Amino acid sequence: MKTVFGGLALATLAVPASLLLAAPARQVAPDPVGLWFTEGHRSAIRFAPCGAGWCGHIDRVLIPDPGAPAHDVKNPDPRLRTRPILGLRLLDLPRAQADGWRGTVYDPRSGRTYTATVRRTGADLLEVKGCLMMFCQTQSWTAR
Repeated sequence: MKTVFGGLALATLAVPASLLLAAPARQVAPDPVGLWFTEGHRSAIRFAPCGAGWCGHIDRVLIPDPGAPAHDVKNPDPRLRTRPILGLRLLDLPRAQADGWRGTVYDPRSGRTYTATVRRTGADLLEVKGCLMMFCQTQSWTAR
């Protein structure tokens, strides 16, 4: 019995400590960095690093809605209603998971914030999903 435990102890010492202590490798989703066009190419959203995750800002409004305000007038915080739509942060994605990035999406048309999931479904395709409780809406954004 002593030889069995002694053999196990020697075998353990022969394995590098980094292999014994290393956590299993966690697969992380591809990042959404770059310029993405919303459905119908109405706007261009630029993703860039933001803290430990990613943020998406309105880079350009390509097809403006007739009569749409140039400022965030629907924001629930009255102090933020004068900020311009251009440059506005729409997506905040601090958490990476194997299947995508999780966080929040802000809709300036309604002034509401929703939970969000963003994942790359191809080299030039991004799936953006916003949910309020169990009701979700998904859009496909393209890199061109």
